[in-house]
Amino acid sequence: MLASRTIGASMLIGVALLSLPALAQTAPAAPDTDNPKPASDPAFDAAKAAAVAMGADAFASIQQDLIWTGDLNTLPSGEMGKRSYDAIRAFQKRIGVKDTGIFTPQQRDVLAQHAAKFTTAFGFDTLTEHGITIGYPAKVTTERSEGRNGPHFSTPKAAKNQATVDILNLPTAKESFEALFARLKTENPKRKVTYSLLRPDFFVVSGTNEGMTFYIRFIRTDAESRGFVLGWDPALSPRFDRVAIAMASSLKLADAGGQSATPKPAPPPEPPEPPKPVGPPVPLAASAPTTPKTGIGTFVSSEGDILTYAGVIAGCETVTLQGGGKAKVIGGDPNNDIALVRGALPAGAQPLAWRLPALGENEAVSLLSGAAPVATTVSALAGANGDTRRVTLAAGTAGALIDKDGALAGLPAADGSPSALKGLFVTAFLRANGATPPSQGGDPTKASAVLTCDPRKP
Repeated sequence: MLASRTIGASMLIGVALLSLPALAQTAPAAPDTDNPKPASDPAFDAAKAAAVAMGADAFASIQQDLIWTGDLNTLPSGEMGKRSYDAIRAFQKRIGVKDTGIFTPQQRDVLAQHAAKFTTAFGFDTLTEHGITIGYPAKVTTERSEGRNGPHFSTPKAAKNQATVDILNLPTAKESFEALFARLKTENPKRKVTYSLLRPDFFVVSGTNEGMTFYIRFIRTDAESRGFVLGWDPALSPRFDRVAIAMASSLKLADAGGQSATPKPAPPPEPPEPPKPVGPPVPLAASAPTTPKTGIGTFVSSEGDILTYAGVIAGCETVTLQGGGKAKVIGGDPNNDIALVRGALPAGAQPLAWRLPALGENEAVSLLSGAAPVATTVSALAGANGDTRRVTLAAGTAGALIDKDGALAGLPAADGSPSALKGLFVTAFLRANGATPPSQGGDPTKASAVLTCDPRKP
């Protein structure tokens, strides 16, 4: 049983094995500067000026601490961007001060204290192995063994929740950088890749496999692909998710080995990206009717985020909420029939907390569809035809799946069939679209929303 939930180096390098587990959370891919705030925002301009004044190294240190507090999900660049600005404001709100986007010296000290709690808890330490220098959770992955291409670190076998780290150095003479990336992002029935990114000098692959989560990042050199695989039981999330970002930001080549002695000429500039099409995040299918649709939604954040179905909001950029008010369609995934809209949290509405551990077989849960929750149970940990994204329920109805504590545990099928998208996929989708869980869950009977999409209106 343990072996099936451990991410080992042998699984990564085996030529015939394409079932390497993958991870599910939003994967840090680029520095914060990829998404700047508009120049016309005076508050952001002031925060950016303050970041420039303190220097790139000092601001990168702030970004690193915000990663540890769970407020920032990007690599520290030393420059102020939208994500860093929003992360500082989120932390300021949480400690009860004005959210200016600029830390006072006292607030900076508080941030460092909060971050230190997590680095201490995980024992985040730096090591140099097989041509890379990297930080890793030394207090969690205490057992070491030697693999063919690098060391393997893991939690003790008796531990309830497993985590693993593999440090790897793979010769490109045996498998090119691009071929390695292509192999690692290949899916199979038991393995879902939720994120992959290939750049000239690095790549990232993430997803899920049989209930486990992991994150892969490799750097290219002339002679090797060097990097790491981090795997963990999702029961450790969301606290452990930030370890992946911290490891990614710490990863560096430890020497010049494997790289050309003669600098290569700079590649030609890439052509500008074509303008993004204007229109709804989830387009309406050509054959679909354009009549208004009304569906159920569930408040999942204090910022007014509503979890709903892609089929409900397809063709709309905004939706109308029952009782008045508008909400913007943020994104949707038609393949999994899940979507997110964002508006103001109405008076009296109370968002659900987000459940972290995976559901268990025969666990008592409830279906929330705008009225009193309806009791049901988890009949099986997979859906029809062994679909590992879903659980089978004893009964079904559209709305939200909640556990005995009233926390969001999944998204039931929109057609009322007895199945639900697992909570792991739901929360990963919400985080990827910028939703953050509330600090405290509310009354489930006050979490439902009714929304209407009219594709005929802009």
